[in-house]
Amino acid sequence: MSTGVDMALDDVIKQSSRGSGGVVRGGRPPRRSSARSSAPYQRSKAPLGEAVGTMSGASVSELAASDNPKLKVSGESKPNSVAGAICNIVREGQKLPSLLATGPAALNQACKAMAIARKYLHEEPDDKGGPVEIVIKPTFEGDIRQSSNVSYELHRAAEIIEREPSEDDLTVKDKTDCFKLAGAIAGRVRDGEDVSITTKGPVPVLVTTKAIALAQEYVAEEGLSLSFTVQFRDLEAPQPRDRREAAAERHAERH
Repeated sequence: MSTGVDMALDDVIKQSSRGSGGVVRGGRPPRRSSARSSAPYQRSKAPLGEAVGTMSGASVSELAASDNPKLKVSGESKPNSVAGAICNIVREGQKLPSLLATGPAALNQACKAMAIARKYLHEEPDDKGGPVEIVIKPTFEGDIRQSSNVSYELHRAAEIIEREPSEDDLTVKDKTDCFKLAGAIAGRVRDGEDVSITTKGPVPVLVTTKAIALAQEYVAEEGLSLSFTVQFRDLEAPQPRDRREAAAERHAERH
């Protein structure tokens, strides 16, 4: 089995839907009246799309069985579809993929997808009988000052992370300085505090991701490991055109 499978996500979902009878909430195949309904996650050998790199095509099973499954997310990717793919890989292989995204729009879609997948995975047990919690570590390719090419590496957390919004939460806007934000994150982590950051829109998501990646480097010098998780939060008195948007609340945790 080739490793480092790098799939174009929209092609994966499109062909997966054709081959398996559709993808619904959380990526779970629809129930069928046939005998196969007792094994809804039976591995399919149908190709799921055009691969980028070393493979010409792959099924969900092949992607899940790879040592380092990777999915590409574009600015046009549908968050629900990406979330379904993440959940299917977890169900098939009990591992979490990395999401590759380039540009603010793609990063925004990836973060929405991770928030949706996180909610799905909370609702069903894993192979050990408990819900799956995910935390994320972002890695930039090239100079972080100029780069918007990110790999979001998903990992399992030891327990479910729950935190209510507070007045101490940080807010990020388009012109927020990622280096100053990184310093604020690192400072709170050193003090043993949780950090919550509210963002809305593609550029603030990019700024926040850069700040978390920088803060990872700052605290690593002190033997600390930094990751984050993401969830949706309703905004107060949203504008009509913004009602389809939800703010991603990121929790920077020490692990």
